[in-house]
Formats: sequence, structure tokens, C-alpha cells
Amino acid sequence: MNSNLSTSLPLSRGPSLEHFETAAHGTESVFISVSGQSMQVLGVGATPSGRSVAWVAPDVDTTRMFTEALGQTYGIGIARTVARELGLEPSPGKPLSSRTVTQALDMAQTSSQAMSGVDFATRLDCSAGSRGAGFQAVCRSLGIEPSTIGPQRAAQIDQAMQARFEQAARQGQSPVPPATAQAWLKELLAG
Repeated sequence: MNSNLSTSLPLSRGPSLEHFETAAHGTESVFISVSGQSMQVLGVGATPSGRSVAWVAPDVDTTRMFTEALGQTYGIGIARTVARELGLEPSPGKPLSSRTVTQALDMAQTSSQAMSGVDFATRLDCSAGSRGAGFQAVCRSLGIEPSTIGPQRAAQIDQAMQARFEQAARQGQSPVPPATAQAWLKELLAG
């Protein structure tokens, strides 16, 4: 069954991955159409006789907007990899197949989970709460006895480290080398 879905949002922001995912559900293709001061994500429908019907602005590049949304959610590195693997090239005025949207979302999520798993050992090694070996080594290099770091401070350090690992992943810099993670720890412990 094909249906037409429209989601309006301000032109200052592109559509989110959720908009693309919703538009792709139950339709063959996804288009972006600019109407007045709002942007709309539209699905493609079919008449009862089976004739395809679509509403599209010829100068809008749905594929580019989709890859930008992927980059905002999963990071530039993952978005570039997914785009390359699926052959997502700029295509103004052309639809993006719903199958491609679904496939790209699956690939991006799988890649993100894989990268998170790759960094798991480094995160554990540098964890203040777990008193990992990397954390202890950094403490000692700064003349700090690891046992003097209380649970509250350890939780703050781990939260700050988590944010840095996430930022690195978004920027396509994952997996994070242990030396980089230990440098982050030095900054946090010295500051």
C-alpha cells in the first residue's frame, strides 16, 4: 500500500532521520518539497489504476538532505561510508527510494554499534569508576593516588570521557586510540 505523508518544518533545519524513516514507511520513494516557508518530506502514492503519483520540487536534493541527516545523527564518517556503499550521489529533483532509506538507516545503526563496541575496551581501561589500568597509570603519572578520587568525581570524569568518545564517533574518529583517551584523562584530572 502506498501513502502520502507530509511533515512540515522550518527551512532553517533540514528534515531529521525520523522524518525520512516515517516518510519511507509504506511508500516506494521519499521526496523533499519546499512549499512557502516550510519544508515537507513527502511519500509517493499510486492511483487505483496503479499509476505513480509524486509531488516534487525539481531543485531540492532529497539524497543530499538525507545524507546530511545521517551525518548529524551518526557522524560524518559513518554517513560518508553509508553513502559510498549505497552509491548515494547528489540528485536534485529525484526521489530517494524508501528501500534505500531503510537500508541506510540499518547500516548506520550497525556501524555505530560496531564502533561503540570497538571503543568499549578503551573506555573500560580509562574508566575512573572502574579504576581501569589506563586511569590508574594516568593518575600516577600526575602524582595522584587513584584511591583519592571519590565516587562523585569518578562519575564526573566518566561522564566527560563518555562525551569525548561520542564526539569522536560523530566526527568519524572512532575507534579512539588508547593514547588519545589517556590524554583526555590527563586534561580532566589536571583541570
